[in-house]
Amino acid sequence: MFLFINTASAEEIILALADGKGQILVKKNIKAKYKQSEKLLLNIDRILKDIKDIKGIIVVKGPGSFTALRIGVATANTLAWALHLPIVGVKLEEKTKMAAVIEKSVKKIIKYKKFRLVMPEYGMEPNISE
Repeated sequence: MFLFINTASAEEIILALADGKGQILVKKNIKAKYKQSEKLLLNIDRILKDIKDIKGIIVVKGPGSFTALRIGVATANTLAWALHLPIVGVKLEEKTKMAAVIEKSVKKIIKYKKFRLVMPEYGMEPNISE
């Protein structure tokens, strides 16, 4: 199975599990308005029967909310590194179909043999106030 993580929105988290052909087996939308850090790992644990079943991780690297993307990408990188899994970062535009991105990414990730760091791509400068 392959774990898909999307925290690009400040409003929700989307998690999915896909098989070796990229077909979505489980999909979960979690309301998480500014609470991705609190809800991400808890919900990953809820959808997985056994973390050892994961063969790779697909994470949305942008564009999206600055903090939400950092939470998702950092979590995905940490899990992939700790579990010695391949990881691929994808861009997910509004009009892009998630199922197509997952299917394409599974085909790509199967070729990877080791961990490669994914960096977020925010799409704009962070909005930092004084």
